[in-house]
Amino acid sequence: MNSKFWDEKFSLSPNLYGEKPNEFIQEQLTHLTPGKILFPGEGEGRNALHAAALGWNVTALDQSQIAQKHTLQKADAAGLKLDYLVCDVTVFIPEPESFDAIALIYFHLPLSIRDQVHQKFEKSLKKGGTLLIEGFGKRQLEYSSGGPKNLEMLYDIEEIKSSFPNIHWELEFDDILHLKEGEGHAGDGHVIRLRGKKIK
Repeated sequence: MNSKFWDEKFSLSPNLYGEKPNEFIQEQLTHLTPGKILFPGEGEGRNALHAAALGWNVTALDQSQIAQKHTLQKADAAGLKLDYLVCDVTVFIPEPESFDAIALIYFHLPLSIRDQVHQKFEKSLKKGGTLLIEGFGKRQLEYSSGGPKNLEMLYDIEEIKSSFPNIHWELEFDDILHLKEGEGHAGDGHVIRLRGKKIK
């Protein structure tokens, strides 16, 4: 899934995943003091815009210029500011210990680059910072509510946790949820949620 794939998808289906923030992000951000937050694979900005409205200093990134355009149009209409970068996640080099929180929301990567990218993000999280993850689990192939069709790109909760060796996990969820996130995530699905803090 390259930039052309996502540009076409967001062009043909604006607000593919809805305009409201992800429920897990919405809930979790109410418990955190606003600081600097990173949203990789942010798409059309529903989570980044919500965080910006709460006073967070937001950096979002995605490989789709169409997604960036839609996000910045919404930000301008709402009087919000955020930093949205269009780039390949493998070439994005964040500053070490620069973010208070990182949110990986349906951020599914090929196995060949997954651990490398995850560990890069972990290094960019401040000690004591919060990592939030929501994505589809392996059983998602049994459901039609969205997500990759490649089994390797779907989450196994223990594998994902092992990708972040310096995170102490405080919340774990691995079960079926009914999703209502636009046309892109609609219906029952196998969802994994994690919240943890960087301990070193």
